[in-house]
Amino acid sequence: MSHRFSKRRDWFVCHDLGDGIRHIEEPFYHADYRCNIFLIEGEKFDVVIDSGLGVASLREFLRPWSENPTLIASHGHYDHLGSNWEFENRWAHAGEADILAHPTRENTYADPVLKTADFCALPWDGFDANDWQPRAAPATRILQDGEILDLGNRSLEVIHAPGHSWGLICLWDAQNRALFSTDAVYDGEIFDFLPCSDVPTYIETMKKLRALPVEVAYPCHNQILDGERFRAVIDAYLETK
Repeated sequence: MSHRFSKRRDWFVCHDLGDGIRHIEEPFYHADYRCNIFLIEGEKFDVVIDSGLGVASLREFLRPWSENPTLIASHGHYDHLGSNWEFENRWAHAGEADILAHPTRENTYADPVLKTADFCALPWDGFDANDWQPRAAPATRILQDGEILDLGNRSLEVIHAPGHSWGLICLWDAQNRALFSTDAVYDGEIFDFLPCSDVPTYIETMKKLRALPVEVAYPCHNQILDGERFRAVIDAYLETK
């Protein structure tokens, strides 16, 4: 069976953040659950961080800005991997490789989180979130902690940041003091209670990320954070643990 995509032209919206960074989101899905997708344009190659629900073609949406971006899969949860299979180059940490290669509703946590009621508009008439199924998209390259991705005009350091999930990664742009903090640090309820989560590990990740001289953080949920708010989110989490 072929994959069904929405024909809505407004399923994605793109915000140009400047400096070769674009923020893509799916505005009709619940604000707290929708994934912030980031396209980073490079001189050597472009990268897109995560791919959303997969109910519309992200690859086609990105074509005006990037013909063939490399997908960086931050981790293997349903809201982040839906369109992974659309991309030829898919890079991820070894801790997420099995899920990306063999995703199910259960191991991606579509069950029990993904619900039709959390859409304010549907990708197509009759859409039922219970029918959503992820497609396998094995990693074509395994990323290592500390590895540097040279985009030409910027370098991104891979930071293994487990706690939310075992193979979660962030990307650190030291020159611009910018952290793509994915699901490690974001403004909202921190999900550290999933079967793939571990609080003591998360605490160590939070401490490691707080030590970075972050001036701006691009999380995969909710708003972009300045350095002060980024550290406040971490401090609030650590104070409760």
